[in-house]
Amino acid sequence: MTFGKKLRTARMAMNLTQQKIADDFFITRQTISSWENGNSYPDVMTLIKLSDYFGFSIDEILREDKQMRLFLDKKSVKSELKPVYRILLLISLILLVIEILDCFSVIKLGGVLGWTIWGIFVMSVRAFDMLSKFDESNTMDFKYNWQRKIKALLYR
Repeated sequence: MTFGKKLRTARMAMNLTQQKIADDFFITRQTISSWENGNSYPDVMTLIKLSDYFGFSIDEILREDKQMRLFLDKKSVKSELKPVYRILLLISLILLVIEILDCFSVIKLGGVLGWTIWGIFVMSVRAFDMLSKFDESNTMDFKYNWQRKIKALLYR
């Protein structure tokens, strides 16, 4: 049974309205409706509170609802990618400033060095684009491989 169906069943068994639950959790009724219809999912902390509130097992929910696992995994990967985005953006900006200074003859890089920096800048922009596409198409199958690679890069 999906999380949404389980939530709706538990709510109805306790004779509660969506509004009552929303009030108890300080969220909107529309959020509860969205969860029940499978359009979105709660974060992990809210999921824990819901399991306590209704008395169902988180393990049971996560094992039965693959879409919820994908949603939670994607959030995890996104948080792991944030430092990589920042570093890549910083590198790209520094290289761009160097190239602009070279174009206006504020600094003299020379032919090969200037082209090398330009090439590195283009590659870093391409890597940033690839990370963005990965982030958009993330699935559970990629999560663990990419987490290992990201952690290896960050914690050398």
